[in-house]
Amino acid sequence: MSVPYQPIPDATQAHVDRLIGTQVGGHQVLARVTEGRLGTIYRGQQVATGKPVTIEVLRSELVGDDEAAKAANAIKVAGIATVLGFGDLPDGRRYRVMELLEGESLGQRLRLTPQETAHVLDQLAIVLEAAHAWAIVHGSLGPSSVFLNAGSVKVIDFGLAKRKVSPQDDLKALGALGFAMLRGEELHDGAPPPPSAAIPAPLQGLLRDLMEGRESNATSLRKSLAPVSLTLDAPPALLPPKKSRAGVIAAGILALAAGAAIFFWPAEQPAPEAEVSATPEETEAAIEALDEPPEPQPPEEPNQPGEPPRAVRPRPAARPVPSAKALSEQTSRLEALLRKQARPGDDVEQALYVLNKQRLRLSGSPTLEDRKEVARQLAGWRRSYLRP
Repeated sequence: MSVPYQPIPDATQAHVDRLIGTQVGGHQVLARVTEGRLGTIYRGQQVATGKPVTIEVLRSELVGDDEAAKAANAIKVAGIATVLGFGDLPDGRRYRVMELLEGESLGQRLRLTPQETAHVLDQLAIVLEAAHAWAIVHGSLGPSSVFLNAGSVKVIDFGLAKRKVSPQDDLKALGALGFAMLRGEELHDGAPPPPSAAIPAPLQGLLRDLMEGRESNATSLRKSLAPVSLTLDAPPALLPPKKSRAGVIAAGILALAAGAAIFFWPAEQPAPEAEVSATPEETEAAIEALDEPPEPQPPEEPNQPGEPPRAVRPRPAARPVPSAKALSEQTSRLEALLRKQARPGDDVEQALYVLNKQRLRLSGSPTLEDRKEVARQLAGWRRSYLRP
């Protein structure tokens, strides 16, 4: 059984790693972060400016294609880590200096929920879609090649494939990586694992299609992944209560009434949604406001025969929607508050899982509806898990 790569604690003394404390290419090596199958990741900083960086020292048998890494730098997608430089150590090993990679490698985590797995797969599909469009293939995609930070992913190790590879190889590796995220261990025989009742059937089927070559490209993968993600329900704590039969009938009547109003009244453009990027208190107030039901409006009375048409009643102003950055900051504040309030016996792990799900949803380029939904979920999370 394979064991996930683990971070190396307190690896800051010279007798633990002689590279720590030295300089490579104008960068100070500060600490060892994790060991991957392709090399060792260190935290460092630029000597001249103090700018924090990540340094990857490749295994001795790996040379690396610097041109492929430079080409990957030219791809304008947030999920590819920027390589800042290359060099050789005195012992002949090749190193790369990259932008600071915060968070942890997927190899350090390597057990995600189906919802988290689907999200990471979608982020990686975006990276592969962009890279393949430039005729750049990763070829060595694995848990140590992916860094996770607040729901976003960063892919490293472009240009380290030991053989000639194709885009189809990347998709097959992505399928194996998906199973590794769900099972907590890597696959080593190149074949899908036996069916498991612990993995949702639609997600399991998609991963098998990837590993067996039935997904042709990353673009079609994203289209296939979208309906699969919809089948992965949110945790029960945040599911709305079931509507009664009477409530469903009332909702149908309201929908018919709304349709009639659209037919008889002049068309009107909806008010633009406002974004909020303000103080934490203002962001919190906006989140709570989005979670409140809209104020009921009195019904429009029909015109009597011979009456002049009444003026159209103005719609209420749209509630401000916090920006993705403001919501992310609020998520971090809620997590800190939860840890501060936690007592023995509290289900902190469940609460953090729910909170991290919203953090994942904010990664990339969340839509207005995404931000609205995250704001509502954060308000519900606060009521469910924080003490008054």
